Amino acid sequence: MTSISPSDTDIRAALRKKLTLTYGGHPETAVLDELGVCRGEVRVDVAVVNGKIHGYEIKSDRDSLRRLAGQIDLYGKVLDQATLVAGERHLDTAAAMLPEWWGVLLVKSTNNCPHFETVRRARINPTRDARALVEFLWLEDSIALLERHGLDRGVRTKPRRVIWDRICENIEIEVIAAAVREKLKSKATLPAHP
Repeated sequence: MTSISPSDTDIRAALRKKLTLTYGGHPETAVLDELGVCRGEVRVDVAVVNGKIHGYEIKSDRDSLRRLAGQIDLYGKVLDQATLVAGERHLDTAAAMLPEWWGVLLVKSTNNCPHFETVRRARINPTRDARALVEFLWLEDSIALLERHGLDRGVRTKPRRVIWDRICENIEIEVIAAAVREKLKSKATLPAHP
């Protein structure tokens, strides 16, 4: 019997189930769908937010790879780790496009049920960008971050870009990243609890 290649929706549901089983008992973890990055230019299909932000990009056999290069670039600005979840049709072409820090999961189907094989484990991204990260924060969150570091004087009523500049010029990227992770987890509507 020939197995039909799973759709994006089927893969997403199976991936979400796998991630929820993995992280479901962790109160400091949220699993998010459609996480907008770089002011909404692109959306990460599924993201796990805990001590890092790990994004999963799904490319089923029915998908096109035309947006992948742009997604790779923008995800590289904000994600700590990324994993491509690809069907066999796109595996070789897509994997060749990826930086070394990206992981790869191969989607296979048994009885029309998607399952995953690890081709390459994700590593830590060496290229995050502080400005792209800080843009996850809302204005009040940005001011609060400056306030915690005694840097809010003279910028409270300034435009958002000025506040973001102050953060990037004065606060280390790891501190910014931690603030972003906490904010994403606090805004999560679907935490990773079964």
